[in-house]
Amino acid sequence: MNPSFGTSHIRDMTSIFVDKSAELRDVLMSRLTSKEGEGEIKLDVLSYLSRATLDIIGLAGFDYSFNTLANEEDGLAKSFKKLFQPGGGFPIAQLLKAQFPILRSLLRFDQQSKYADDVHRRMTEIGKRLIETKKEEVKQQRSEGSLLQGTKAKDLLSLLIFSNLDDMTDASKALTDDEVLHQIPTFLLAGHETTSTATAWTLLSLADNPEVQKRLRDEILNINTESPTMEELNSLPYLETVVRESLRYHAVVSGVIRVATEDDIIPLDKPFVDTMGKVQNSIMISQGDTIYLPIRYLNTAPSIWGDDGKSFNPERWNAVPKETSAIPGVWGSQLTFLGGPRACIGYRFALVEMKALLFFLVGNFEFKLAVPVEDIGRHPGIVTRPAVLSELEKGIQLPLVVRPFVRDA
Repeated sequence: MNPSFGTSHIRDMTSIFVDKSAELRDVLMSRLTSKEGEGEIKLDVLSYLSRATLDIIGLAGFDYSFNTLANEEDGLAKSFKKLFQPGGGFPIAQLLKAQFPILRSLLRFDQQSKYADDVHRRMTEIGKRLIETKKEEVKQQRSEGSLLQGTKAKDLLSLLIFSNLDDMTDASKALTDDEVLHQIPTFLLAGHETTSTATAWTLLSLADNPEVQKRLRDEILNINTESPTMEELNSLPYLETVVRESLRYHAVVSGVIRVATEDDIIPLDKPFVDTMGKVQNSIMISQGDTIYLPIRYLNTAPSIWGDDGKSFNPERWNAVPKETSAIPGVWGSQLTFLGGPRACIGYRFALVEMKALLFFLVGNFEFKLAVPVEDIGRHPGIVTRPAVLSELEKGIQLPLVVRPFVRDA
């Protein structure tokens, strides 16, 4: 699947990112200019971003229009929202399933599992229809020779199916229809919740650091276009800096679990003294051991990033500490997108999408804190989402005060 996320394909998809970001701008502007808004309004920006990124992954991933920005009552969008809201009480079922994978198919009685089953059912129904439709489209295009004559398949699913049907593809490496179907939930979940949440955290930091927000807006407004290309978005140095710092500091995936497939020895940069009083320079790992990779800790550790490692500071990228060179990340001297063969293959997609969203949002609106920044907490999960600590009963949300930006005459 890696070729589907290459630079040339992301370039082709940038128009989708831009168009949906512009639509999000228009939706927010409509709210702000209504009687309700009176020029300034408190909005849950995470909710709007989640709808925008679901629309984007629908079009860029499958050439499918969820259209949730225009219709927030979309069934799948509502199911996602329920799934990602924290459940009440002590999450004993989730904890047991996290520790004992065999229980994941057995413990399905809790409310979150019911929401997950509903989302899975909806995604499977949509996925089956999409695969059949796309296979017929690709076969038709191949028979007409249009794919060979320069017609490009812009969505990821078409690219994947075309690769499977390509005579040059090794049959042993091609995915079955079921395997392709199982990629669709991954695309939907990883392709919209992570980016929407990361962008929301970025807006919070910009609201908390108005001088950074102003500098970023000034840079964006220097680009005289309503339809920036991938190259134009990537050419903005301060936008790049803000995105890097936000992804480092907030790390929406706080950590991941890996299981050792064989015995190994992990060498240590610094030795430690074990409980027996012996100095250890390495850690012995046995096959089957579970290992937790603390992404956010490594992204913010003062021993790596300096004394202000736990602070949001885009200026740090002007002189990155040499200690960061030891982090084996696939991007940005950090572990946000992991590294190695299991690194996030969609990181280029996410970066350009995030830049497009910030381009239109910061370029057209001013964002201010709606509650003290200390009242915004990190709700743990696969994706770490914001919640208002004094309003936990309202679930996941990120309220900010939003008003249109008006240029000086």
